[in-house]
Amino acid sequence: MDILQKMQLQESVYSKSETKVYHFLKDNFEKIEILTITKIASSSYTSTSAVLRFCQILGYKGFKDFRYDAIRYLHTRYKEQSEDILDQMSDQYVIVLNQIKHLDRHLIDHLTDSILKRQQLHIFGVFLSSMPARYLHFGLQDLGIASQLATDLNSGAHLSNIIEEEDTLIMFSISGATSNFNNSLSAISKNMPKRSYLITLNEHASAAKYFTHVITLPGNSFSKQSIIDVQSIPMMFVEILLNIIHSKL
Repeated sequence: MDILQKMQLQESVYSKSETKVYHFLKDNFEKIEILTITKIASSSYTSTSAVLRFCQILGYKGFKDFRYDAIRYLHTRYKEQSEDILDQMSDQYVIVLNQIKHLDRHLIDHLTDSILKRQQLHIFGVFLSSMPARYLHFGLQDLGIASQLATDLNSGAHLSNIIEEEDTLIMFSISGATSNFNNSLSAISKNMPKRSYLITLNEHASAAKYFTHVITLPGNSFSKQSIIDVQSIPMMFVEILLNIIHSKL
């Protein structure tokens, strides 16, 4: 457990003044080398005794020991971040791909069967989610499967006029927030298709309440740290999905 995790773990036991110290240090941790106990106390509107108590809760004898451990952690992290970026990115993608293996196979089969029913199929994804939506639409087109595509809020609103209860609706949403759904598909929120799927990276997606099926892809924390577009993970999933569909044709 690193020092930042240790600080967070003890959050529930901090007093009000210690909580102020915690939030200041968490927000300014990168500056720990130039911070004194007096500076931390004044900047967090507490006292040096509050800073000392905070350090002791974490198991340190005093501020000096805490500061030494914090600086050592920062130097180690900087060293890790300077490693070859190809190795870093490749390792992260391998982790994500291995996690994709653990997706609910029954749910994936249900999605592919819904697509293969050849009834009306609607695909919706805007902003960061527009690319995987387009990729699925055109990939299905190459397989001879027709679909309706909406990749902006306005076309999504028009899409809601033709969606029927027996249709299939697939919505891509990186964040899984309700805003894009409400701005485009709110007209069908109480009469959603029986086969409706939300594909998201957020396991706590607020939009999930509107859909009968939710597929949560791995890699949410990786996508936030990566220089690669967050669309890369749902794009990988779409590639896998298209190959599964192709194998069933």
